[in-house]
Amino acid sequence: MRIIKWVGVGVVAAIVVGVVATWVAPNFDEAQATTDRQTIDCLTVHLSRSDRADIARFADKNDYDSLWHVFDRVFPDCAVRGDQRDRKAELEAAAWRILSSDRDFTRMREANAALAASAAAH
Repeated sequence: MRIIKWVGVGVVAAIVVGVVATWVAPNFDEAQATTDRQTIDCLTVHLSRSDRADIARFADKNDYDSLWHVFDRVFPDCAVRGDQRDRKAELEAAAWRILSSDRDFTRMREANAALAASAAAH
């Protein structure tokens, strides 16, 4: 009788854990995605014009170490959750992709390229 009781308790516990895990996991993933979007938006929006110009210049020179240092300076102000520090490179790369498609940023890069071309011609 005791064995059946413990088996019953084990089955009930397994069901409860399964239900809680199913209920919590989607909310956690959704919450993480939301905070990641907030952090990525912050990384792109809170860059000063000077930061954007530096990033454009570093990108044109393929100096990605310096480019990431600019994002690294802003990241602590933008991180919403502690676990984002483990995914910092991934979040900064997402911000870089968004910034790369920004029309004003593209103009900065084009201006840098034109300036570099005219300097090389002389």
